[in-house]
Amino acid sequence: MSPSTASDPWPPAHCPPLAWPTLASQDERFAWYRAVIEAYAQLWEEHVTQTKMAPVGEKDLTDLENRLGCALPPALRAYHQTLGALSLAETLCSVAESDTPIQPLQEAFPAIEDIAENEDQLSLAHELIVFSDYLGNGNMFCFHRKTGEVYYFDHDGGAMLTCFFPSPQNYLDALMIRCLAEIHQETADEASEESILAQRFGQQLVRKWLY
Repeated sequence: MSPSTASDPWPPAHCPPLAWPTLASQDERFAWYRAVIEAYAQLWEEHVTQTKMAPVGEKDLTDLENRLGCALPPALRAYHQTLGALSLAETLCSVAESDTPIQPLQEAFPAIEDIAENEDQLSLAHELIVFSDYLGNGNMFCFHRKTGEVYYFDHDGGAMLTCFFPSPQNYLDALMIRCLAEIHQETADEASEESILAQRFGQQLVRKWLY
């Protein structure tokens, strides 16, 4: 990974620091998201098409909610309506049916019917909607269609379903930190990224996430 041109100062002047900001409003939160995404797009020049912001219209959001049979959590809906960038430090699923769509977990990973350990686990899985494909390795972040809580689906080992965040807003905030860690890679490393995330979410969850 490298900045778009070697002669440009890096990180760019508009790029936020690798730290949790103080956010007094949703407007400030989306201004922070926007600044992070713009810097991340400069970092990944070869993926600028996927990384660019692509706000989603109301009709497309409503059509998705009709397909899912539930509303998107407000923070996730607002993100897609306002920014819509998908290809970041992790891949967010698309509102559209093409590409990698937001969809029920059992549709995204049909084998869950075979690997669930018990009926309670399977029942929970049937309530989950995938909205982040993580790194394309089959591990995914999902929201609960009734509570909006975010669960991590991990088929690699350990607990298959772990409740991670109260809402997608927490995940999106953390995703921006993950983007910033890549942007600031010359002055930061994986340990500092893990430490910043662990300050807010705890070491155990972060290590399961980043393993």
